[in-house]
Amino acid sequence: MVGIVILLIGLAFSSLFSGSETGFYRATRARWVLDGKAGDRFARVLLWWANNPAVFVSNILIGNNMANYVITLGSVLAVQSFLTNDSESLELISAIALTPIVFVYGESLPKQLFLKAPNRLLRLVVPFLVIVNVVLLPAVLVLWLLGRVLEAIVGKSPERVQSRLARQELINMFREGHTAGLLEPVQLSLAQNFFDMVEKTLDSVIIPLNRVISVKQGSAITDALEVARRHQLASLPVADRHGQLVGYVLVGELLLTRPNSEVSAQHEFVRIHQSSSLAKSLIEMQSADAELALVVDDQQNVRGLLSIQRLHEQLFAGSLARWRK
Repeated sequence: MVGIVILLIGLAFSSLFSGSETGFYRATRARWVLDGKAGDRFARVLLWWANNPAVFVSNILIGNNMANYVITLGSVLAVQSFLTNDSESLELISAIALTPIVFVYGESLPKQLFLKAPNRLLRLVVPFLVIVNVVLLPAVLVLWLLGRVLEAIVGKSPERVQSRLARQELINMFREGHTAGLLEPVQLSLAQNFFDMVEKTLDSVIIPLNRVISVKQGSAITDALEVARRHQLASLPVADRHGQLVGYVLVGELLLTRPNSEVSAQHEFVRIHQSSSLAKSLIEMQSADAELALVVDDQQNVRGLLSIQRLHEQLFAGSLARWRK
């Protein structure tokens, strides 16, 4: 009877460790970030383990090996309780008899369960894993130090989960929302285009200074409107008498101005660094309600002009082109 109890305890531990390993790599890190910011202690523990995977893996490996040892001990004691004679093949008999049970209930089934609901099940076992981590701390530290030495030799370290959400995880979340019927196809495409803009630089959308269509400050309104009509522009850069861009004016504002008036820069340029991504530039221009921006380098030298219209073309690319204004 004692052997069966020990066997069941070892089998339970094995299932928890095996399932937790699968759930850890299957769970959504984005949820840990959000829950951690909301004050969830379990999420913060999981996030710390994600940033220190060697600690978690060491915990799982040691715990699983100990669980397998307990299973072996329990199986031998259980077989001894049923066999009265002393047999030298007790371990072999117990191993053959229990291999299918251990495989199904200690490995396969818990892995499948954690694969289906990784976030929910991980939250349930976090207290257990923390206790095990504390109990096995000396051995875990040895394996962790060994992992650090290997990282130093190889020159690579695991990617850290930052407090911001990873692009691929966000895309997966949106896809899951689309599959569940929470997002329309248009919304999913819009999100994917925006994530693509995060990785693109301004090189493809900058208008070089020698190609900028501008009007001189003090020009006639009618001349400015003709330039805008000819080049199909909704906003016109304004240059001073030396040819330096000083601002811009909207064509709609020119239409509301008296024809005998002169052109003047009604709006200042937003300055955006040339290393900024398309997504960041779009957010900055939208926040400043700017139609045009100057792209500058580290020395604040102007490298070109950026139009929010070109950013909108990137955002509403592909199947969303018909939604573009």
